[in-house]
Amino acid sequence: MVQMARVGPALGGVLLLLTLLGAVGWSSAGVMEDIPAPPSADRVVFADEPLPEHRWTGLITVEATVRWDREDVWVAIADEAEVERCANEPVSSFFQRCVSTDLNAVAMGEAGTGDEGLTWVVRPGVHYAGYGTIEAPQDLTMDIEWEVHARLNGAATAMLLVISVGLIAVGVLERYHSTSS
Repeated sequence: MVQMARVGPALGGVLLLLTLLGAVGWSSAGVMEDIPAPPSADRVVFADEPLPEHRWTGLITVEATVRWDREDVWVAIADEAEVERCANEPVSSFFQRCVSTDLNAVAMGEAGTGDEGLTWVVRPGVHYAGYGTIEAPQDLTMDIEWEVHARLNGAATAMLLVISVGLIAVGVLERYHSTSS
């Protein structure tokens, strides 16, 4: 049987290092250029594909930030039910459906706030990114910058810290106990 005096501190040290790296987190960023402008004034246009799903909400916190380069554009994140509702609404802005004031978004960045952007803490479920303009688009394209940061949440970090310190302590105490007898 492997002695805990040798394995405990090593395993605890590795787990402590992984915990500290997880608490700092991981980031990714990118730019999407020349996205076509929405076809009509204030009508939301959703992406064809959903955003990647986040299944580890109990352990990992994921925060996404989006910035855009046009003052007349607003950006939204909506769940699958809202996307389906908007797909079944008339396209005409006359009905005022699925426009910036009607959209039931989980996160929304208003027109004129593209420099500050939209920040969303990612939740479980299927979500889509969408955007629209407050008036008829004059430019044919726009650019979007995105950034995602993922890290261990507080509860997971605390739990792993306790386990790693416990492994180190048990190994050290067992080594001390075996050398003193």
